[in-house]
Amino acid sequence: MARVFRPTYTIPIPDGAERLERDGKPFVRFRHKGRVVTAPVTTKGRHAGTRTLVEAGRWAVEYVGAGGRPRRKTGFTDKRATEAMAEGLQKAVDRERAGIIDRQSVDRSKAMRAAIDEHVAAYKAHLQAANVSDWHLSETSRRLNVLLTACGIQRLADIKAEPVNRWCNARSAENMGARTRNTYIGSLRAFVRWCVADGRIDADPLTTLTKANEDADRRRMRRALTDDELTRLVAVAELRPVAEFGRPKQDKDKAERRGTHDTWIRLPLDRDSLAECAERGREALHRKPEYMAKLERLGKERGLIYRTLVLTGLRRGELAAMTWGDLALDGAESWLTVRASVAKSGAEATIPLRSDLADDLRAWRKDLGKPKPTARVFTVPTDLVRILKRDLEAAGIDGTGVDVHALRHTTATFLAKAGVAPRTAQEIMRHSDIRLTLGTYTDPRALNVRSALDALPSFKADRPAERMRATGTYDSASGALGVQLGGIPRPRGQNGSIPSNNGDGDVSLAGEAQLVVVSTLSNDEQRDSTQRATRLERATFSLEG
Repeated sequence: MARVFRPTYTIPIPDGAERLERDGKPFVRFRHKGRVVTAPVTTKGRHAGTRTLVEAGRWAVEYVGAGGRPRRKTGFTDKRATEAMAEGLQKAVDRERAGIIDRQSVDRSKAMRAAIDEHVAAYKAHLQAANVSDWHLSETSRRLNVLLTACGIQRLADIKAEPVNRWCNARSAENMGARTRNTYIGSLRAFVRWCVADGRIDADPLTTLTKANEDADRRRMRRALTDDELTRLVAVAELRPVAEFGRPKQDKDKAERRGTHDTWIRLPLDRDSLAECAERGREALHRKPEYMAKLERLGKERGLIYRTLVLTGLRRGELAAMTWGDLALDGAESWLTVRASVAKSGAEATIPLRSDLADDLRAWRKDLGKPKPTARVFTVPTDLVRILKRDLEAAGIDGTGVDVHALRHTTATFLAKAGVAPRTAQEIMRHSDIRLTLGTYTDPRALNVRSALDALPSFKADRPAERMRATGTYDSASGALGVQLGGIPRPRGQNGSIPSNNGDGDVSLAGEAQLVVVSTLSNDEQRDSTQRATRLERATFSLEG
């Protein structure tokens, strides 16, 4: 049976405590936590005579688990509540011993009562064991902490769809984008799915939680670059590091000066003056040949980064982690390997390389002086987005909707424009869903839709009126369309007229006649058809005699 008791622990004897003696044993009397207590003095151990024994504020329960091992659990400050908890623990042990409930149910019940921080720490350990990136781990932890704190979730039992929906509605009112809200929800749902798989909860409590419509609230509309824009971008990227030192100067107005030395500024680069600025930059750096060579190598690397991103479809992180050991450039065919630890999908992939790109990579390897296989191919700057923006401005390209990841969109768009099979394009882009390749990453604005529409037939007659008269489908008197009966079999009466179907006699072709269509239906089908026809107004057609 479970035993309810109040645990004890020792504390140093407070200053000013009154020493007593009861039954030959030392005691002390002092005020502890707002009340006067009389406690015995320890007589054994290295703290004998210096410490006293006091009772804990909470009651505790001791019981024997289903496996026969003694267990202790802290209860409440109220003894009756602790006794009720002890009774429940003992019943759970008895039910487990009798086979009514299994051990997993007991562990699940225990997990539901544990603090949410314990489960989050275990989930982070699970992600670390899965070798996720540091960025993914930190962002997942941050989003989880934000949602759990904002929704007041302290235990797994507190996870419900309603408070999460309220949080989403509040963030939407604060103009948070749908994609951002879905990112937070996705982190929480991944955590909950892990709890279900790990046996911590029975079912997913967020099944009724719906994602926000990202198409109705698009904050970033990426677009694909054109051939001409990419050519200009690569050219500017190669020249701009040197051209920055040859930008022309312009004097400032006195009202714009902030000090005695703040008298001029350098004008921004543009497409027309880029080559001239690069030449002036070489003249300005002619006394620093090593530094100028470094800048030229930097421009060459930047242009090669842009070309590699477009011609392989790599993501920025995958390109930054690419080493020379991942490239096969010395054989008849060249390719690169995206390691599983680097790929977003966690699966290794092999991407063939174009011959011109392979030649440029071989030349780049030669410039670096035969680097080691573990060395990085490119030094991808962390602020590549800012650098790309400046390159776009210098090239005179509209940077709206263009960032580093837009180069990957450009890859998918070029594949679609070239008529590559969708399944092949999906393999190159390494997408798990073809809809992602065709819908999200293919820019429809860059496709040649007009040429596709021009390939459709026009369905336009040269002279419709004359053609209708020639076939007998145009009434010259009334200007109305008639019905040509020449190709329809017509049962005739004795005088060659069309018999009436109402028994009133024959109708001459010279007057108004009823159109009779010979049906191949059965008798029952004809009766059904006749009943439906009676609900329609009879139509008469003007026929020329």
